[in-house]
Formats: sequence, C-alpha cells, structure tokens
Amino acid sequence: MVIGDLTSTIPFKVPEVVPVARGVLRGFPNVRIETCDAKGTSGGYQICARQAITEKVAGVIQGFVTAQDQTALTKAGIPVVGVTDDRSPNSFPVSSSFALYVSLGVGLAKTGCTKLGIVYLDGSDFLIDYIKRGFESRGGQEVARAPVAANAADLSPAVAKLTGAGATCVAVSLVPSGAAQALTALRQSGRTLTIGGISAIFNEDLLSSLGSLANGLIVVDSQLNSHDGTAAGIGQVQADARAVDSKTKITEQAVVAWIAARLVGSALRSTSGEVTPASLTAALNGLHGVDLAGVVPPWTSQPLDNPSFRRVFNHYGVNYEISGGKAVRKGEFYDIAPILRAN
Repeated sequence: MVIGDLTSTIPFKVPEVVPVARGVLRGFPNVRIETCDAKGTSGGYQICARQAITEKVAGVIQGFVTAQDQTALTKAGIPVVGVTDDRSPNSFPVSSSFALYVSLGVGLAKTGCTKLGIVYLDGSDFLIDYIKRGFESRGGQEVARAPVAANAADLSPAVAKLTGAGATCVAVSLVPSGAAQALTALRQSGRTLTIGGISAIFNEDLLSSLGSLANGLIVVDSQLNSHDGTAAGIGQVQADARAVDSKTKITEQAVVAWIAARLVGSALRSTSGEVTPASLTAALNGLHGVDLAGVVPPWTSQPLDNPSFRRVFNHYGVNYEISGGKAVRKGEFYDIAPILRAN
C-alpha cells in the first residue's frame, strides 16, 4: 500500500508518490499496489492504517503525511518504508529529520564556516541541538541562536542577535514562509553570510518565489536533489515515474518514494513463497549494499548502536548551492554515522 497526503487542506500534498511507486514496481506482475489518501489529517492517516491492517497488506510505502502516529502499523508488524517514524522497530526511513539536521550542521561547516548562528521556530530546540552537534563535530562553534514565533512579523531583531554575536553562517529552521522572511532579513543585514537550510523547508516552490534572493543558499539533503540534472539516478526516477504517468512532477518526495519502492523491490526478490509482513520485514532488514543508482549511497539495513538513531540506515548528507534558480551539487555525499553513534 502507498500512503501519503495525496490531497490536503494545507499547501503541501504528494500525489506524485503513487505513480513513482507503481513505476518502480511495474516489473512485479504479482504485486498489487493499493493507495490511501491520508488527506493531511490525523484521522485520515489512522483510516489508512486501519485499511492496511484490514486488507492484510505486506508493507507500506509512505510519502509525506502530516500526522505520523504509526502505533497501529507497528503493533500489526507491517513494515513502513519511506517517510516513517524512525523509532519504530519495523520502520525503514529513507530520511530521518533528526539525522538531516545533523547533516545541516556538517554541511555548513564544510563550506569553511567556523561561527554558526541559528534562527529557528520557537520551541524546537530539540531539533536545533542536532544542527549544533553536526557543526561542532567539524570543529566549529555555535555563537548564538534566535528563536522566533511562527507568526513573527519582524525578524530583524533575531538577525541582529546572530550577526552581533559574530556568526558568519546561519542555519534557518522555520516553516517555508518564515524561512523566506529570514532569508530576506539576512540578505538585508549588510553582512556577508553563508545561509543554509534543508530541502524540506527550501522546497521548489519557495525557491521559485525567492528568485535571485536564493542565489548562494546552501541546501542540504540526504539524497540527490530532484532537480540535479547531472545525475543519472534522477533520470531513472523520472523514467520510472513517467512510465506510469507522463505528467508526474519530480519532487524531493518523489525521490524518497522511488528509493522506498526500490528497497521494497530488492526485498521482494529475496523472498520466496507468500509475502507477508513478517517475511517482507525480514527481507528489508537483510538488505545489504543495494544499488540505488547514486540517488543515495548503497543501502544496508544495519542498525546503528545508538538507540536514538538505531533505525537510521541512510546516514548521509549532500550539499547543493542555489545558482540562477538551480541546485548545483557541491561535492559528494558525506557520512554522519560516526556523529550519530556518539552518545
């Protein structure tokens, strides 16, 4: 089953995950793919979870969902691959938000910056500490952080706090509308700053609206950017999706769904007899060195020995710089597993 916010009352939905999954798995004639729209609500997601259990699906490929309480699926032993709760014993997250924030810290340090400021949504310090952890692992220092309210109209005081502390690079962790405000205020500060964020925040729509203001922005991700025109792997994502629907939009969520479906396909090839949640989970846990066309490094489902990150199997980051509205890759993947293993 493919679950995602295929429609939603908020301006973020991921219908593209369905044709991507179907395209990747089209070579498995005995595989039937059901879909369920979580509709951007907790109730909608739980309806999908109950449907998966009732229909006795072998596994779930999950795109972005606003509500993500996987308790029912965990109790049913159904493996969930893609955008998942990385604390669940039957989860196979393609990307972990906690790990990605560590990557953001490392990625900004890799630009040569040594003094970090962070502007972030008030109340999310637990995430911001991961940025600090990644940055300081590379010898840098966090010099200031500035929390802002979700409805803050003026971000100049937050920017002044960071620049006044001597920050030469700034990590932005806000909702997209707030990130646009922050980037504008940072550009208007008169300081030369390296500014970075993750692709889930600085998404395609936001970058398009920012125009030239986004030039020089560092965008960090845990897989290749969906607009990396130089990558053969992204071409394969497009080919698989458009084999089912020629109008499929290739987004970051499409890339995540493609990886998830490829992992399911690899697991299916190693199973024999009836495919059940238990047999598919065992096969997914046994994956080793799965070639994902460079979209992420070869996948091995080997748990890390830190309980907080045990199910983080894709422990890599990659930097992109925005230039002329396009994401330009800056270097290769870097492995953050040593940081995640440390207590």
